[in-house]
Formats: sequence, structure tokens, C-alpha cells
Amino acid sequence: MYTAEKRKLTLRLDAELIEKAKIYAAQNNTSISQLVELFLHDLDTQQAKSHTPFVQKLSGILPPHAAEDEYHYYLMEKYAPETLD
Repeated sequence: MYTAEKRKLTLRLDAELIEKAKIYAAQNNTSISQLVELFLHDLDTQQAKSHTPFVQKLSGILPPHAAEDEYHYYLMEKYAPETLD
């Protein structure tokens, strides 16, 4: 984990969300600060990938230059081939 100078940050969040975060942090033996730090660090990592986990699962189905219509056709062919005749 990246360690550097730590600074204080004040966040304003929904009270119910804060309570859920406290419970989650306690169950996972961590702090809300550490959860936020990990989340923000993951954002940077995700930007480098530039794809959500769902999109990553779809990678390789079609070539990178494929159009959206081609993807829809692929799905129709895969799940309902009788409708394409």
C-alpha cells in the first residue's frame, strides 16, 4: 500500500451511509479512512485500465474496432439464432 504524508479530509455523507461504513470497517478490521484511501487508489488503477469489471469480462468477444450493432448481432446469434433466419 502506498504510504506518504497523511492529511486530514472532512467528508459530508449521508448519515445512514456512514453507519454502514462503520459496520463494514469494523467487520473487516479497518477504518473508514483506510476504506476511502483504498477506494481512491483503486480509482486511479481503474483509470489506467479504463474499463469496468463488466467490460473487462466482455473483452475478447469482438475485435476492438467492432460496432455496437455487431455486438447486438453477436448476442442474437448466441442466444436466439432462430430469430436471425
